Amino acid sequence: MELAERIPKKHRGTAALIAVLIGSTGIQVTTAVATGLFERFSPPTVSGLRLLTAAVILLAVARPRFWRFTRRDWTAVLSYGVVASLMNVFFYLAVQRIPLGVAVTIEYLGAFTVAILGVRHLQDGIFALGALAGVAMIAGPTFGSTDWWGYLFAALAAAAMCGYTLLSARIGSGAPASSGIRGLAVSITIGALLWLPATATAIPRMTRQDWLLAAFIGAFGLALAFSCDAFAASATGPAVVGVFFSLDPVVSSVVGLVMLGQVLSVPAYVGIGLIVVSGAAVTWKANRSAARITTHTEALQIIDTQQIPRID
Repeated sequence: MELAERIPKKHRGTAALIAVLIGSTGIQVTTAVATGLFERFSPPTVSGLRLLTAAVILLAVARPRFWRFTRRDWTAVLSYGVVASLMNVFFYLAVQRIPLGVAVTIEYLGAFTVAILGVRHLQDGIFALGALAGVAMIAGPTFGSTDWWGYLFAALAAAAMCGYTLLSARIGSGAPASSGIRGLAVSITIGALLWLPATATAIPRMTRQDWLLAAFIGAFGLALAFSCDAFAASATGPAVVGVFFSLDPVVSSVVGLVMLGQVLSVPAYVGIGLIVVSGAAVTWKANRSAARITTHTEALQIIDTQQIPRID
């Protein structure tokens, strides 16, 4: 049984939100650390090192059984691995050129697209738009850069994140052989192999400190973070996780303040408040909806057991 299935349905929304928060913190903190490697290595190389160290860690922990993979399993892990690796590389290329908060904000638009596509009720759309408004207020004062390559790479990262958000649910709750951390381990290995040519050129020049940094960003910024995202998506669904990913700009703003000394504007703090309120509302609705479904299912089971005629 997967981890998401062990958690009561009425608590899965909260568990998913906590998982996304942990993953986001890992990604933003390690990204701030990884920028120190850009002075000696290119962003694709740093991203490749991140994928490589994460793959080693995940393979050691998951020990996936490749011989049990079906064609459907391989399709899922291959597509996820390609999209995740592209998202990593484009994001690092963007961070090299524009501020972290701006890059994260633009990238979030990919997850926001998934959230909007999953809207079934007007109220849900209002929550999603509230989160987007908060993101705009955080990023607005910092859009003074003229490095349009940075914005282009961030937009490409957003497109990849759209696919990443959708595919995370398939990895998190797919076929038994490739679900959860097993599928994630194979996917990240595929991504690492794709960028191995860029990584191989840097290995001879790497110092012990470089390897420690690569292991740190791989373990906490990818292996742990992506595991949390896959769990969250399988627990609640891509649309809900798409809204939860609005926490990324918030976390990046806090990381920028603590690690880089960046002070936010008043509108940015108002934006943080909007995102927090929207995320809390979505969490509450997800938990409440799951509780209603659980109660209804249990009631029907009792009726069937007692063989009482029911009216659906």
